[in-house]
Amino acid sequence: MKVRPIPANVLNGFCTTLDTYIPGVTPTVFVAAFQAYGDTKAAAPDPAARRSLSLRESGRALGLSEWTIRRMVLDGRIRGRKLGSQWRIPVAEVEALAAAPVEG
Repeated sequence: MKVRPIPANVLNGFCTTLDTYIPGVTPTVFVAAFQAYGDTKAAAPDPAARRSLSLRESGRALGLSEWTIRRMVLDGRIRGRKLGSQWRIPVAEVEALAAAPVEG
């Protein structure tokens, strides 16, 4: 995406308006804060940091259908919790199931 510079008169007017809420704000401070905010939003969240997965995500990770994972939760083979209308499976449960030896 192409980013165009903000005209000085617009930036000054904006900072004048913001001065009521953020005393001492200058165009330089505003631009620096705006750029820093953009940098934090650009970083993608680490999937490994997630604590739970949906039924579909758990099924894809294990090579099973969403319905199989749902049955496993309902019959107690794996832990899960229902939040509203969605089931959430702890990542640790999926990892443990993936590491378990295959029976049969």
